[in-house]
Amino acid sequence: MAETTTEPQAPDAQEEKPEPPQRWVWADMDPDDREKRLGELTLWVDWLIKTYDVRNQIARCWYRHPRIIEHLTALYIGWVRTYAGDPTKLGLRAEAEWIKDLYAFLPRLNSASCQTSHMESPAPQLTDGDDAFGQWLDEPPEFLTAPRAHPAKAQVARLAKEAEAAAKARAARRESGEKKES
Repeated sequence: MAETTTEPQAPDAQEEKPEPPQRWVWADMDPDDREKRLGELTLWVDWLIKTYDVRNQIARCWYRHPRIIEHLTALYIGWVRTYAGDPTKLGLRAEAEWIKDLYAFLPRLNSASCQTSHMESPAPQLTDGDDAFGQWLDEPPEFLTAPRAHPAKAQVARLAKEAEAAAKARAARRESGEKKES
């Protein structure tokens, strides 16, 4: 029998690499992007609830709480980077570290004000088919319609404006000091 060898083939030039995970700053997204990304996050949260059986640790109305949305977003982006990101940029224990992060975040993913009594559910109640979630989207919620405003960019702009004003004041003081000397 003749032995056949297979040469390693160059990657297909047309093969697209997945887009690297981006930072999600909800306040800086346009409303359509917010809605699209909220849908993506919702599907992932439902997967998370089923996979890790954390239905009693994540508020059923998590989408109504910006604090919980931010925490879930951080977990989701971390999960994407860990499981779908560039493996050469990850440590050997990246998956275990992500799971540790998940369990560290769980106490922050609930809302005491939304828990009236303990109820054991036979199956997780998922967000996607929840009527309350659909009604919340139909209102439309301020979360999805607020104008774009990146909080870090706004702070940087304020600091730059203050620095510019301080520089002008120093220049004016120097100029007035020079005029006095002349």
